Amino acid sequence: MSGCAKAIIIIVVLGVVALIAFLIFVRVFVGTLATNLGIDPNGGNNGSAGAECPFLSDADARNLFGGKADAIELSGIAEVGIGFVIDKRVLATAPDCWVTEGTKAYIARVARYQGGDASAVFAAERKAAEPTSQDQGGGVTVTTEGYFGGEVSGLGDEAFCTGISAAIMAGVVVHQGDRVVYVSVGPADPETPPKMDTTADGTVTAPELCTFSQEVARFLLR
Repeated sequence: MSGCAKAIIIIVVLGVVALIAFLIFVRVFVGTLATNLGIDPNGGNNGSAGAECPFLSDADARNLFGGKADAIELSGIAEVGIGFVIDKRVLATAPDCWVTEGTKAYIARVARYQGGDASAVFAAERKAAEPTSQDQGGGVTVTTEGYFGGEVSGLGDEAFCTGISAAIMAGVVVHQGDRVVYVSVGPADPETPPKMDTTADGTVTAPELCTFSQEVARFLLR
């Protein structure tokens, strides 16, 4: 085996190890935050964790995510704490909630926008997901990575998957009528990275996470 091939293998192995270590860190962080907010891992919260999610009850969360999932409004202390790791790339200012203690996804964010301009809101989110490149002059070009993970058919009026976020979450953005919904989920086991793929533009995707997110999105759009 050539030295170059060995170097590539070492880099890949180190990358996988670093990813697993990061996922473990996120799980510990989320677990500690949940405990501090008063979420009972045996089911439900003791009332100090903030308001219940206005559009996803705990009962529905458990049906969708399994286990003893709790759906909590993402505001106040929860917003400040979990906002450090959770996927806020889409519908950042829309009403949203986070879900923890699920068996199908150890963490999730669900956001829902409703208004007469839903089509324009979706279009803006679709554009924001594209990579950008801006010539600054003098041979300097500033680029930003996109997170468009591919179109989704058969869901709402229009939809697309998002690529992996920094916290290893991915999901789906859906427009239907006067609503836009974003569901982003982490893997079932935070110590096991999801199966990943890449688009032609180089976006790292997690098809299984997008597929599961579509199930949740359908429920939110019912």
